[in-house]
Amino acid sequence: MKRIFIFFAVIILAHEIAVCQTVLLHEKISDYEFEIPSRGPNFRHFTHLYLGFAFYIPQSNENQITTINGATTAFSVGFRYKYKINNFLALGAGLNYTNDIFSIKQSKDKVFPDTVIHKNEKLRFNSIGPDAFIRFNFGKRGNVIGRFIDFGVYYNWVFVARQVFKDNSDKDSNKLDSGKQKVVLSDLNYIRPFHYGVKTRVGINRFVFTASYRLDELLNEKCTPMFLPRLNVGIEVGLHK
Repeated sequence: MKRIFIFFAVIILAHEIAVCQTVLLHEKISDYEFEIPSRGPNFRHFTHLYLGFAFYIPQSNENQITTINGATTAFSVGFRYKYKINNFLALGAGLNYTNDIFSIKQSKDKVFPDTVIHKNEKLRFNSIGPDAFIRFNFGKRGNVIGRFIDFGVYYNWVFVARQVFKDNSDKDSNKLDSGKQKVVLSDLNYIRPFHYGVKTRVGINRFVFTASYRLDELLNEKCTPMFLPRLNVGIEVGLHK
C-alpha cells in the first residue's frame, strides 16, 4: 500500500511539472508587459545640461587684435537634446549661454579700441543662442553616450557687451584720483549684435573635447578693420550619468 501511494505521488508530481513546462514553452514574449524605454543616453530621446570652458587660439594675421594667451577664454552652460536615428547616427539641437572674455594685450603697438595703455583691459561678451549638430557614434555601448563625433553650427545674440579696463595711479600723489581705478563701458557702438560659426566635438560619455570657429565678426567693420580671435578649443562636461 505504501509503495502504491508513493507511485501515485510521483506520477502526480511528474504531471504537474510537465504541465508547468508546457505552459512556459508555449508562452509568448508578447504576452508579457514589456516596453523598450524611449528616453535615455542610448535611446531615441535624450536631454541633458552641460558646462564648457575653452581658450581662444590666436592666428597670424595683421588685422587680428593681439590678446593675452591663457586669459582669453569662453565659458558656456547649455541644454542639449539628442534624437537617435540608429546605432551610428543621431541629430541634435541645443540652447547655450556663453561668456567670452578677450584680454587685450597692452603694448606700444596697441591700436584697438584705442592707443591708451592700461594695467589691463578686457572685452566681455554675454551671448545666448541655439545650435544644431549631426552625431556619428562609434563602437558598442549599453545605455550610455559612448564614443562620438559631432559636427554642428551655432548662432548667437550678444545681449550684453562691455569694455573693462583698470589702472593704478600713484598713491603718493596729491591728486584726488590716486589709487586703483576700474572703468566699465557699455552700450558699445562698435559691437555687432549677432554672430555665427561652426563647432565640432569629440567625446566619450560625459567628457568632450571641443573646437569652435566663428565665421562672423564680433566687431562692426564700419568702425574698425580689426577682428578678435575666432578659434577656440576646450572641454565640455555633460551633467548626466
